[in-house]
Amino acid sequence: MTNENNSSQETITITTVGKRLKGWRKHSALKLVELSKKIRVSQGSLSDLENDKSLPSATTLANLCMFSDINIYWLLTGRGPMIRQEPEHGGEVNFPAEYADLMQDRLLKELIEKVIRVYRRGDAGKRAHLEGFLVGADPDNS
Repeated sequence: MTNENNSSQETITITTVGKRLKGWRKHSALKLVELSKKIRVSQGSLSDLENDKSLPSATTLANLCMFSDINIYWLLTGRGPMIRQEPEHGGEVNFPAEYADLMQDRLLKELIEKVIRVYRRGDAGKRAHLEGFLVGADPDNS
């Protein structure tokens, strides 16, 4: 996101998950009540997320992925495009449906919550370690 100031452009970095979520919601012209219904959370819970009073649960992340175009990687890290890019070629797995099925796994939900917690609360070294591990463990990363 950029902000124009007297014909010069200045890049604004959105530093928190809550601020990114709120920025995406406003960019998408959704009201808080509309998004809360769409992703099946209360308005109060969504407000807490946007104001960085809590972190999104694995279920909330799955619902955001299934019922919106937000790029979850961008939401959690601030990297990449805000809007999820659809695959350009056929044969891709339907990620939202697959993700919803995977989220039924209690262990996986706990692991995702740990990843979010480490990324959110860990120092730069722990976040780098986590990112390095995930990049190295990714079977699609040659």
